[in-house]
Amino acid sequence: MQFTKERTDTIQFWVLNTASFLAQLTIAMVNLALVYHLRGFFHLSADKIGIAASICPAAYLIFCILLSPYTGHFKPRNLVELSLLGMALSVALFASTSILAVAYASLACYGAFMSLLWPQIEGWFSRGKEGKQLSHVSNAFNFSWSFGVGVSSFVAGLLVERSTTLPFWVSLALFAVVFLMIFGSSALVPGIRAMKSEKEENRDTEKTDTSTPLRFYCWTGVIILYTGMSVILTIFPLYAQDVLKISESLTGLLLLFRGVATCISFLLLGRFGFWHFKKRYIFSTQLLFGLSCLVALGFSSILSYGLFFLLFGILFATAYTQSMFHGASGSINRSQRMIIHEVLLTVGTILGAVLGGYLYETFSFSLVLGAIGTGTLVVVLAELMVAFVGQRRVVAV
Repeated sequence: MQFTKERTDTIQFWVLNTASFLAQLTIAMVNLALVYHLRGFFHLSADKIGIAASICPAAYLIFCILLSPYTGHFKPRNLVELSLLGMALSVALFASTSILAVAYASLACYGAFMSLLWPQIEGWFSRGKEGKQLSHVSNAFNFSWSFGVGVSSFVAGLLVERSTTLPFWVSLALFAVVFLMIFGSSALVPGIRAMKSEKEENRDTEKTDTSTPLRFYCWTGVIILYTGMSVILTIFPLYAQDVLKISESLTGLLLLFRGVATCISFLLLGRFGFWHFKKRYIFSTQLLFGLSCLVALGFSSILSYGLFFLLFGILFATAYTQSMFHGASGSINRSQRMIIHEVLLTVGTILGAVLGGYLYETFSFSLVLGAIGTGTLVVVLAELMVAFVGQRRVVAV
């Protein structure tokens, strides 16, 4: 079979997006199931669950930073394959142990191996693409993984009701499917197999860096929105169980609303480019999130939280897309930029899990929302001041 560049690009597009969907479905299912497993099997309190849930993202953050000088020397597909194998072994260890220290260690290994997954996939699909083409592939990827998150919330809720370990064993089969997909496509398609490492490609091709400074505001936004995401996925299920008295499957359905809103938003953001390189859309996204958290302080019904999750899904997709697009645009070291993107969203994940868990256990879920909303508004005000001062300096020059 003849594999032209266009055919190879098409196959790679669908392989990476399908793999991203399945991988994120599996990861999100594990993340939600471990909250219930840590409470039901190990009998941990909410604050300790928050700390335990932050072990994986903390390890992810540390290894993203530690490995960043070296990952560019390897082909993306090899690192992705290693990541999938390592995560599967880590999940198997977590699900089979009754020793809390071993469970913690397996979560750390899980996060360490995951650090080889997303930055490599993101750098892989965005390599050599700019403008509309970059926006198209970025948002196709975003739709794929976000659709996986949305589906996983409901699936994990159903599986957890039967057993807190069942989602982990299902995840092993899904990791195997993704591994075979990457391995098989690399073996069958010469163009995918011949993909060079980023260091090698940059050495062979002269490129000029034309990065935009807007990425710094976007990176702030992704920290903020991921703090909210962490609270929703880690702390809200406990609040729903303790206070709202709703089942795990209904909680999963509520989280599915957020997932659907995120998926649709990713599709729309990929079709339209009005938001490209526009500060006002960056700031307004963060502002709306802060205000919505403060409004949600008075919520107590399932319907009201459903609407809140719907809005959050839209704002989350916007902030994430802004960070990925403006971070990658014009850069010649895409994998390094994606590592920064992943590190910062992980900082938000850890903040949400640890701080949210402590505030919920000590005070209430309303205080968690209030702290995030107030903190967000303060950060946005600081960003606006920086942007105003920077604009005045440019005008003065």
